[in-house]
Amino acid sequence: MNTRAGWMPPESEMSWGDMDAELLLRRYGQGERNFREVNLSGAILWKANLSGADLGGADLVGADLSEANLSGSNLSGANLTGANLRRANLTGAKLILTSLRGANLERSELTKASLERSDFSWANLTRANLSGADLSRSNLTDANLQATILRGANLKQAKLKISQINPTVVDLGWTIMPDGTIHE
Repeated sequence: MNTRAGWMPPESEMSWGDMDAELLLRRYGQGERNFREVNLSGAILWKANLSGADLGGADLVGADLSEANLSGSNLSGANLTGANLRRANLTGAKLILTSLRGANLERSELTKASLERSDFSWANLTRANLSGADLSRSNLTDANLQATILRGANLKQAKLKISQINPTVVDLGWTIMPDGTIHE
């Protein structure tokens, strides 16, 4: 019999409501990657490595994911309202139809992330790197875009006020603007 802490036989039933940050990290460490629709509201996952994890539809409201490695992960349909993702690595991550309302993404790495139709209302994207990211049809209303890198990003049909983007401090090279024009 395996007596490792947290080990459960494969046939055991466990509801996602029983999941906590410690158990998630333990199961991730054992090779599991499917954590769809997990409830981790308010969880502390500071500096966690969840690269390649499937957290689609997860409840991560108010979670602390600062400095976490979420590169290549799937967070599509997740609720990250008010989450702290400061300095998180989301390179190549999928966050399609994700709620990031009021989230802190300061200095986060979102290079080539899929962010289509996501809600960034009131989010802090100060100094975030969104190079090559797809933000098409996303809501960036009242998001803080101070010194954000948008080089090569797709903002086609995104909802934002052009006054939010100060071209003297925001890198817009080759960005597809909301009206479809390319900023050079």
